[in-house]
Amino acid sequence: MVFFFINQCLLIYAFILFQIKIKDHLNLETESNISSKDKILQYLLLSGSTSDESCTVKEIADHLDISINATRQYLIVMEKEGLVIRTTQKSTTGRPAILYSLHPDAIEEFPKQYRDFSIKLLAEVQDKIGNEATITLLREVGKQIADEIKPYVRENIEPGGSYDSLRDRLHSVVKVYHNYGKFPELLEDDISFALKNYNCLIFGVAKENALACQVDETIVSELIGAPASKEKCIRNGDECCLYRIKKDDFKGKV
Repeated sequence: MVFFFINQCLLIYAFILFQIKIKDHLNLETESNISSKDKILQYLLLSGSTSDESCTVKEIADHLDISINATRQYLIVMEKEGLVIRTTQKSTTGRPAILYSLHPDAIEEFPKQYRDFSIKLLAEVQDKIGNEATITLLREVGKQIADEIKPYVRENIEPGGSYDSLRDRLHSVVKVYHNYGKFPELLEDDISFALKNYNCLIFGVAKENALACQVDETIVSELIGAPASKEKCIRNGDECCLYRIKKDDFKGKV
């Protein structure tokens, strides 16, 4: 039962680190420097607006003390960005009312402290089961995340390329990593490839606990299909996380 609970905690931990955007610091803003768009989001959030309890343009404009036309323009843009939902409500007299509510995904626009939660969760797991068992669990989490990413790696193979080619697969991984915000670079010499990631998605956690790097290291090896030896780490003050992949270690064509 304890092992099951810890495993579930690690799955939550993995979700936090890789499925949502991690914010290292709580971004506290004063009323004077919050944008009108953010004020609208805050108003919809605090008013508890849902698809069943929406706000009119006039209600939003009156609360924020801005013109109805300006409010309408903000809402049009925010709807395109997927932050608000527009609905219409039939009226017995006159034209239907246009109502706006907060999109469920817009909650990610508000400040979060995922880093602190992740640090404490990892420390608690490590304290309960020890380093070796924690590393095993983190590697298992890395494998599960890699399994979710692999289809995208296959989809991004260049036309005429092959997933069974180490070079083609690495170029596809670079594309996918760009979408993850890791800012990767791929270098090649006669005997190996060097995959450089100039951004660490879990830096805030890894800075406090080096074991967190086990997740990322496992993901790289699993996606590539060959051992990836880590030679540099942003956590240690290096300019990037550098993974070395030897061509002879890949079971297939280079």
